[in-house]
Amino acid sequence: MIIMKLTYNDIFKHSDRLNPISAKTLLSAGRLAQFRPEKTLLDLGSGKGFPSLLWASTFGIKIEGFDLNRKYVNYANSYAKLLNLEHIAKYMCRDVRRLKPSHKYDIIASLGIGITEVYGTAKTALENFKLMTNPGGFLMLGEPVWLVRPVPKTVQKALETPEENLCAKVEMEHVLEDCDFQVQGSFVSTKEDWEYYIRPVHVAMQEIMKSQPELSSESQAIMKGFQAEHRAAGKHWDMILWVAKSS
Repeated sequence: MIIMKLTYNDIFKHSDRLNPISAKTLLSAGRLAQFRPEKTLLDLGSGKGFPSLLWASTFGIKIEGFDLNRKYVNYANSYAKLLNLEHIAKYMCRDVRRLKPSHKYDIIASLGIGITEVYGTAKTALENFKLMTNPGGFLMLGEPVWLVRPVPKTVQKALETPEENLCAKVEMEHVLEDCDFQVQGSFVSTKEDWEYYIRPVHVAMQEIMKSQPELSSESQAIMKGFQAEHRAAGKHWDMILWVAKSS
């Protein structure tokens, strides 16, 4: 078993977003989901807060975000304060699997936290999201999906992602329908989105290789992993942001 010394904080040191979903896509999705100032949004796996703070600044929507990484939570709250949004955007450190909100939300956002890994299955995740969503509310679901099954073993190895960890696009859409979410639209990340996502990771790894040569092998392996993700995009998998309405 290989023990990794580099953490997510090291890898995403220079990253403002933790998935390949562009600002343009986030704004288009927000308009499709009818974001307005009186709406409330629960951001699950909120990371550094970029997506939901973009929504808050553009649409005035109220945000409650949760993430296990305390540094990310502190960063998101500081960023909200910098943008003068702390009155409508608050982030807390908590395990989303154990989250039991006292009220429902108009929008649930889950952008690339790996719902099958967090909740066990996509169905379990969506059933949880359904319980948290007001009738007529929206789900913003961003997840990587396989384009074709079976997935070649060489691709799974390069991506370090077992086939069962991700759904195919049509499978995810069927699960959404089974859980009473009607898909209003979907957005596929472009190659440019993936490049923007991996570029700051490469910068961070280059810095580490210069300052800590003993971590060069691990840093290079991480860069190769992100490059493999980029090469597989549009061929073996895609990142898709769905906008779905709760019935």
